[in-house]
Amino acid sequence: MNYMLWLSAGLFLVALFTSKNRTRTRKSALIGAGTIFIYMLLSAFYIISNYFTGEGINDAVIFHLRYGLEGSGFGDYYLIIGIGFGLLIASLALSIFYYRLVKNDVFEHHQKLKYALSLSALALSLVFHPTVRFLGESALKAIGIENPLSLQYRFSDYYQDPVLTPLSEEHPNLVYIFAESFEETYFDETLFPSLVTDLRAIREQSITFTQIKQALGTSWTIAGMTAVQCGIPLVTPSANAHSPQGNSMSKMSTFYSGAVCMSDMLHKEGYKLIYRSGSPLEFAGVDKLYRTHHFDDIKGIKELKPLLTHSSYQTPWGLYDDTLLGLAMNDFKKLSKSKQKFAMFLSTMDTHHPYGHVSKSCKTQKYQDGSNSMLNAVACSDELIAKFIKQIGESPYGKNTIIVVASDHLAMHNMAIETLMKGERRNQLMIIDPRSSSAQTVDKAGTTLDIGATLLPFLGYKATLGLGRDLLGEEESLEASLDAFDKILSAWSKELSRFWEFPKIEQELVLDTTKNNLKIGKTLYKFPILLRLSENLEVSPFFEVKLKFFETAKLFGYLHDYHANDAFLWVDKCSRLSALEPESNVSAKGKYCYALGKLGAEISLENLNAPKKLSLEVLNQTLTLPYEDEKALIRRENLMKIEEK
Repeated sequence: MNYMLWLSAGLFLVALFTSKNRTRTRKSALIGAGTIFIYMLLSAFYIISNYFTGEGINDAVIFHLRYGLEGSGFGDYYLIIGIGFGLLIASLALSIFYYRLVKNDVFEHHQKLKYALSLSALALSLVFHPTVRFLGESALKAIGIENPLSLQYRFSDYYQDPVLTPLSEEHPNLVYIFAESFEETYFDETLFPSLVTDLRAIREQSITFTQIKQALGTSWTIAGMTAVQCGIPLVTPSANAHSPQGNSMSKMSTFYSGAVCMSDMLHKEGYKLIYRSGSPLEFAGVDKLYRTHHFDDIKGIKELKPLLTHSSYQTPWGLYDDTLLGLAMNDFKKLSKSKQKFAMFLSTMDTHHPYGHVSKSCKTQKYQDGSNSMLNAVACSDELIAKFIKQIGESPYGKNTIIVVASDHLAMHNMAIETLMKGERRNQLMIIDPRSSSAQTVDKAGTTLDIGATLLPFLGYKATLGLGRDLLGEEESLEASLDAFDKILSAWSKELSRFWEFPKIEQELVLDTTKNNLKIGKTLYKFPILLRLSENLEVSPFFEVKLKFFETAKLFGYLHDYHANDAFLWVDKCSRLSALEPESNVSAKGKYCYALGKLGAEISLENLNAPKKLSLEVLNQTLTLPYEDEKALIRRENLMKIEEK
């Protein structure tokens, strides 16, 4: 675990043991108990995040908290969920114990040395706490403080506009397999002897890249897919006046709509684009990524389940890989017979952390003594993927098909993590070109950001693609040419967040009660929603996010923190909005209402009994409303009453 957490915990214990000497009243005892509770919560959040990621709190954690966890395999995490609740109860119990212990322990003489020691230790424990440090760095980004690296390394100097240039008239089909967490390290014979055998044999006829590192913003599935498709890492918009908030991006209708990706370019070249996954498409916005970027045919477990012989044969994450690959093989044959160019992307699930799942059709159900469920799953996945590749190669269409096997990201915390950590962690990337007669091993350093630019020449195109570089070309990757590449990517978060392309209102805004969504141009947002309107009518959207075991703050919590002069549009349940203006005539029994105005000025509050259009004139008039801080104060009190209800 992060040594900074241990250092912080040690300092906190010093503060705890010396704080008794300055706890002279019930009030100070209560403050001390509250501090303990908050510290324990911060630590619990870090410990649980670290269990999932192996890297503590990172962008993957923040993304999924903002996007929501609908569709994730909660069945694999009941233990850690139980531990999380246990830590919460322990935090509360420790706080109460501390309060009762010291509330009556009154000291008559103030001990200045112990007071200074306690206060200093407490401050340092928070400074060194990894959760506080992460939140602090995020806050600096949110308020728009420029990272010096963004000035030293200008994003525009390194980002290459996506352009596709034909190299020949030969454009084969593509089958790309995102092998869940199946990283290069599993091929290491010194760590995992005879674990991966079937794919190793296929490598003897393939191009293998052995130095594909993991860049910032690419360490979870949707982020790894984005890196491959678009050549840029996945960042979530931060909450500030200049950059919209994505606290529950599952309510958005598009995904990185400002980016031009590999699939967008292949679509223009006449390729039919297909995606197959055994998991729910809604999880993390996978469906929106592919639909936004011109995929024609997208199917996950919901769409594939009617094709199953045994519908109950699935894991907590979705379909077993033998089922998925069997269905994908049928699709491959149909697509190949159509003679239309196509690119099919598959996402396997059996090697998903923490335990992995073994398909029944695997001949080898166990690795060694079978005690490690994850390694059993890796051995099975090796067999299934290799079998799938051989079926394509032996088919009449194999000679016209490029196959890629690549990990979507490095393995997170799983049953084999201790052994994995002993190796040189790298992502797997293997390209199988039937036109090539010899194998090739490429040791050139790169990241998953480079995969798209490296792959497209195999399809007959030379390409520039964002931050990616062709690893078979002469130019070095940014990973190889830039020191501290991850820190530079972090410094570019503001530029990268612009690819979300939150819209500016340039025509009337439509509130559609038939579909319960708000439409700005071509962009749709689901109700409920809160929009902050800037001076030029650029919007910052705020959403609610519901998780299966807990729930984030409601929209009125975000609105409570608005400035008195911030114009907003809030669409929500009438029972909530009516409390904002208690004397309004809206019916609290209505399903949805909308409020347009400012906290410190006039607010228009109406029921949405039918579709409603808000003109540019009305919206611009809202921006000019005079405001009063005192009126905003009253409104904030009304918002707090909503929470009480």
